[in-house]
Amino acid sequence: MIELFSTEKAIGICLKNTNPYVKLAVEDLRRDFARVSTSHIQPDILSEESDCCIIIEENSMDDSAAIENEGYSIRTEGSRIIITAASYLGTIWGIYTFSSAILGVDPCYLFNDLEAETHTSMEISAVSITDRPAASGFRGVFINDEDLLTGWKDGGGIRYMNYPWYGLTVPEKVMDLVVETVLRLRMNLIIPASFLDIDNPPEKALADTAAKRGIYISQHHAEPLGLSHFTLENYCKKFSRSGEYSYIRNPELLEEAWKYYAARWAEYDNVVWQLGLRGKADRPMWEEAQPGEEELQKYGEFISGAMRHQKAIVLEATHGKAKYFTSTLWMEGSKLMEKGYLSLDEDVISIFADTGTNQMYGTEYYQIPRSDRLQYGIYYHLQYHHEGPHLAPQTGIDKLHFNLNTAIGQGDNAYFIINVSNVREFVFELHACAEMLWDIKSFSKEEYMKRYCTVFGNSAAEMHEIINRYYSSLPELAVSCLKKDLPKYFNYDYTNRAPNVKNFVLKEGNILTHGREIISAFHTPLRDNLYPEYYTELVKAVPLYEEIVDRLTEISLSLSERVKKHITCKWLLYAKTLLCIYRWYVYLYDAKQFCDRMDSVRMIYALQSACSSLEEYLRYRTCAEYGEFSGWFRGDTKMNVKQCLMDTCKLLGQVPAFL
Repeated sequence: MIELFSTEKAIGICLKNTNPYVKLAVEDLRRDFARVSTSHIQPDILSEESDCCIIIEENSMDDSAAIENEGYSIRTEGSRIIITAASYLGTIWGIYTFSSAILGVDPCYLFNDLEAETHTSMEISAVSITDRPAASGFRGVFINDEDLLTGWKDGGGIRYMNYPWYGLTVPEKVMDLVVETVLRLRMNLIIPASFLDIDNPPEKALADTAAKRGIYISQHHAEPLGLSHFTLENYCKKFSRSGEYSYIRNPELLEEAWKYYAARWAEYDNVVWQLGLRGKADRPMWEEAQPGEEELQKYGEFISGAMRHQKAIVLEATHGKAKYFTSTLWMEGSKLMEKGYLSLDEDVISIFADTGTNQMYGTEYYQIPRSDRLQYGIYYHLQYHHEGPHLAPQTGIDKLHFNLNTAIGQGDNAYFIINVSNVREFVFELHACAEMLWDIKSFSKEEYMKRYCTVFGNSAAEMHEIINRYYSSLPELAVSCLKKDLPKYFNYDYTNRAPNVKNFVLKEGNILTHGREIISAFHTPLRDNLYPEYYTELVKAVPLYEEIVDRLTEISLSLSERVKKHITCKWLLYAKTLLCIYRWYVYLYDAKQFCDRMDSVRMIYALQSACSSLEEYLRYRTCAEYGEFSGWFRGDTKMNVKQCLMDTCKLLGQVPAFL
């Protein structure tokens, strides 16, 4: 047996590896020892090997080739534990695997609301772990619509954007927690913000925070070469230039700005460069409501030429060192690719996206012929502003597995980016997603759920069943209803390619959006939309989630305080979030019908009940604002439940007493 630690001492670490990224992971490992030790003891860094120590060997591969071999091994030789890998990424994966598999530190511990179990001592016997991802490529997260992360802690810097929600950056200390979590999940890429003006120091600090840990960094699909519409506005202010964000009307201005920002991004070693043309606020670049076939062909040729020019600018800025390029076929991009109007160079990865409203692939995904000379990848939404999910997970392991397995089966595995918003609400699904992307053939939903539910002790089997019920009870509309709900740029054939997977789930974003529309048209006829369909399904869902809340509450009473905190801040809060928003919509819709019939008594009662539902949610969610997470919902500007409550109360000529 090898003693890892006791109350008085811990095994030493002989760090032969001089890579700076590895050194940061080693410091995380030392803190993990303190985290699981009752005496909070940390290993010392040894200058040379001893009889009993952890040896972290030097990498043989050049840093620039890290993505090509992420394999690692952890083995024991006598009383020594040896972690070795060809690349620095592999070594980092070995270190974090030691933390999770041997010390018991959950990769998502920073956001999981579950403190690590502590021990007075720990010993291990022989260890032999050898692992590597099933395919070489990028596995990453997109920090998008990050309102809670932005508002959680003080310290974020000013952003100069004429766009709601993005007044401040995520503080650096918060971004470091996010990057650490991504790396612990053995994911190698991050897009660190919704939009990023790298010429603004507080925003550059986000990229710096990610880059210092060795993770690959990339750009939002609406900011090729780091230049979005908003960034161009700042560029023009700074350098006394003028002109709109249009490569059609202002090619010289955009090329000038592209070169400027490419030079700034070229300061980083590990960049995956985004190519493409999009309009303001992530809209298509064209102005026509629906371009004709001839216009689409011209746009495709124009965008293809622009991307080739962007790539040339990047190669010049990096002196030919840039190796990785992507183009995200979001909305109209996939349509252009499907029609053959968009052409990409062989070293540019084509990124397909799910249709955010229902988190399934659109028609063109299955119709676009794949070429052996090209690489393909996926942009997938665990969260999606406006349509949800945002405040609670509503994707589910089944839907995730179907979509990722479909992509990998088609060979679209060179790149995956997962939109995770504020991270904390999605760690259950994100952890599963990371395991799928590492090796989907070895992933088992049942095994994943079984491992996860062990924390609930004697209630493990019941929690397994309730979590399944949480997802299976999500209200769903017929796929044909997507015709009314999808933005016009999405192409969807309205068939369900996965019969056992819920397709058009009504998520809290959908519901809040439709409810706000009811409020704005409360005294006028509702336009033709899905208001009654939403109502019918939500009426059915309310008692289901009432039962889920009751059962979770009952289970929580028998758990330790450590596990009770987890179930409360995760599953109880999620179920309560959905239940209260469902009730709000049902009461609001009822109130609208009573108003139309001029039944004031029942209208007032329904509106009061709608307000009470949101007040109940706002009060309950404070359970997740404890200790380090104090102020977590301070930044709730995307769903903005408090404003929704305010607007509902205004229909009664009141403001909420709760606020």
